[in-house]
Amino acid sequence: MSIKEREQRYLEDLEMFDGWDDKYEYIMSLGSELPKIPEERKNEQTRVQGCQSASWLEAGLKDGKLYFRGDSEAILGKGVISMLLNIINGAKPGEILRYDFDIVDKIQLREHLSPVRRHGLESIMKRIKEIAKTYDDERK
Repeated sequence: MSIKEREQRYLEDLEMFDGWDDKYEYIMSLGSELPKIPEERKNEQTRVQGCQSASWLEAGLKDGKLYFRGDSEAILGKGVISMLLNIINGAKPGEILRYDFDIVDKIQLREHLSPVRRHGLESIMKRIKEIAKTYDDERK
């Protein structure tokens, strides 16, 4: 399944909810699906700088595709990370680099976050791109 197809599934799921309270609940519930980083891997190298609550990301390449794991101390942060990683996991690094995290604008997530949380969201998306870039043979 492509990144756009996985994104579309989330868009359809989120369309079912009328208000943002229900959308927040749905996004937070996604945190339980997050591929976790073991505690011993939660360090300064995996920590996402710029998040209000501590958050971590790491990835590995398997058969030319990138697979991320993540975690956050914040329930909403954990859910957002889970949604983003579920959309991109299993894609080639170049595909991830070309993906603009359109879902964030399509569901108007930025507009419904506090400035501090918005900054954290931007930091997470930036870190995903940085990690993908390190694995992208097309750009080396």
